Amino acid sequence: MAGFSIDPETMRKSADELDAGKEEVQALLDEFTAALEQYADGFGGDTIGSLAGMAHQACTDAVNECFTTNIEEIGQIAVALREMADGHEAGDDESAQSFKQLAGELGGTATGPK
Repeated sequence: MAGFSIDPETMRKSADELDAGKEEVQALLDEFTAALEQYADGFGGDTIGSLAGMAHQACTDAVNECFTTNIEEIGQIAVALREMADGHEAGDDESAQSFKQLAGELGGTATGPK
């Protein structure tokens, strides 16, 4: 593909940014959950209050599960991105070494991006 370039360091930087975003979202979720917990006991003990409390808890659980799953997936994407960067870098290093070896066997010098 013409003009296509992969920079492992940029991939690692992106993974670091994903991790930072993940931590920020987790902090916001923790703050939101703490705010919701203030209302958990405010529904009263009668039938309607009990039903409202159960609905509140079900919604809180659903929100927490959704965000927790997304936070975990962001972390997994960051790990995969770092692994991809390592793989590309190893492949580039291996290719460069192969060309250097070939050039040495042919009696020339190898020049390239590294």
